[in-house]
Amino acid sequence: MERKKILWVRLDAIGDNLLAASMLPYVYEKFGNAAITAVCQEHIAELYRASPFVERVVGVDKMAMFLDTKYRNGILLDLRSRGFDLALDSTCSWEQLADFLVVGSLAKEKVAFRNSAAIPKNVKSKRDGIFTALLEFSSIYEPEVEKYREFLAGIGINSPKLNATVWIPDKDEAFAANFFEENGLQREKTMALFAFGRSHLRTYASYGIALKDICAENEFSVLAFGDASAYGFNQNCINEIGTRSINLSGKTTLLQTAALMKKCRIAVGAETGLAHMACAVNIPNVVVLGGGHYGRFMPYMPKTSVVALPLDCYWCDWICKYEYSHCVVNIAPEVVEAAVRETLRTENARPRLFLQPASRWEVNRAGPLWRAPNKFTTPDVVDIIPVEFEPKQPAGWISRRELESKFAIHDDSEMPQPVVQALKTAGGLRTAGESGNALELLEDAIRKNPGFPALLNMKGELLVEDGRLEEARAVFFGIITSIPFHTDAMNNIAVLDIIQKRYGSAVGVLKRLLEVEPENKVALSNLRFIENELSLRNELLDAEQLIMNDQRDDARRALSAILMNHPGNEDAITDLAVVEAREGRSDEALRLLQQVLAGNPRNEFASELLEKILMGE
Repeated sequence: MERKKILWVRLDAIGDNLLAASMLPYVYEKFGNAAITAVCQEHIAELYRASPFVERVVGVDKMAMFLDTKYRNGILLDLRSRGFDLALDSTCSWEQLADFLVVGSLAKEKVAFRNSAAIPKNVKSKRDGIFTALLEFSSIYEPEVEKYREFLAGIGINSPKLNATVWIPDKDEAFAANFFEENGLQREKTMALFAFGRSHLRTYASYGIALKDICAENEFSVLAFGDASAYGFNQNCINEIGTRSINLSGKTTLLQTAALMKKCRIAVGAETGLAHMACAVNIPNVVVLGGGHYGRFMPYMPKTSVVALPLDCYWCDWICKYEYSHCVVNIAPEVVEAAVRETLRTENARPRLFLQPASRWEVNRAGPLWRAPNKFTTPDVVDIIPVEFEPKQPAGWISRRELESKFAIHDDSEMPQPVVQALKTAGGLRTAGESGNALELLEDAIRKNPGFPALLNMKGELLVEDGRLEEARAVFFGIITSIPFHTDAMNNIAVLDIIQKRYGSAVGVLKRLLEVEPENKVALSNLRFIENELSLRNELLDAEQLIMNDQRDDARRALSAILMNHPGNEDAITDLAVVEAREGRSDEALRLLQQVLAGNPRNEFASELLEKILMGE
């Protein structure tokens, strides 16, 4: 019997893919050792390449897919050539590009969730006629792994309880073994730390206070994990812990990280993909869990202990209405410490919730109230452990300024006179058009006064003006790894992303900037510019979907509307040429393509289409 060809589409983040990967063995078996092709973001592709249940992996650049018609169509053509029997999209938060790939693959059967979060109303009504089956999960509040069991049930598979899954190749296991041996590390005395929360709202600053005594008493060494952007924050955390540590942020692959973490005694950190990695490699883990979508992603395995300060604003979807996220920032380090101690001491049959009780939450008239998380957590799901304690540090709320400067090398608030003078002189040279001399002066000042962000920021700006964009990016990146909330550096990174059309990255940076400084006019202006660009891309994707569905009249109307607002847009004109060519109006198609090539002779897609029409293909 011929093997079923299955397309597996997951364009979301690392943690989501670790959770979803747990379904693959059951899909593989159900469809007779199916030939599965996985499509995911390129930085996640190694996870699927290591899977014995995946035959082929297509790693994609999401933003390039969104912005580059030729790149996007190339992926679609490749998928169509495979002749898939079934396309599966199990994401629980709707992705337009995922729908585009599933539908565009022309698979015989197409399955997704009907009630995924964030589906626009106008899209919901269209999906019924496009997908073969649209499944539903019971509640957005239920754990993601339970939604995946419901997805499997919807395609005829009864599965046991699922857990995050990773496959570690022998070479990565060997890498980890050699690393532990070369660095004199022992499993029982090694802790994994992933402190950086990826977002200002998930960033907890008190790991050092919470872990210092534990690491000293147990003679723990600490391995810090994360990508390059986590390096500075992780380094400041392990400096505060004060034990022997190795900062591996940005220095290991996804699977090397998994192999190293697997050899640790315990893992501690923020609710990120690495928390799911700790679950996947089956080691005890303690996770600082905020209220953004509490309970949806964690906890789900017995070896997980979560630490929470339950407030009445839980389930805000990380759209925080307060100055900062009290549910994370104001977790007492004593509660984290208690959770780590108990997790080291005993295993448990169920996940544990270490709760900061109402008696240890000071109510402020402008802030959230303590509220038991009964809506999201019940004793039949987790063991709830209230933690009473005597504070190691004065209780009370911290200010935004204190939060921002917690891990700053220097915060520029009291710059010495030589730094002030260097900035003034370099600024004068810059204004006079002597950027080279200004850059030389700044580099000398940085050597003599390392760590002042204002000097580094001006250096980065001068590098941008000189066209040295990647050097500038490294400078700005260096600032925010030490000071995660430095708004000037964040804004400059976003500007660089806009210059290089990395709009997705720019939006992420700008939104994080606006969490810190909501009235930043430059950030708001840049965000509006990007939103206009992305809106245009959405309209183009919709039009191209109409072309794929052979709805030519609707596609023509959609493209004409785009060109009314964006005259001369190359992608819209080229797509319109495709419609005209399919209608048999070759002369009009050629005219449109010549219009595009007159403005941009390097447009390869227009050139290829022009050649096909001329050759009568």
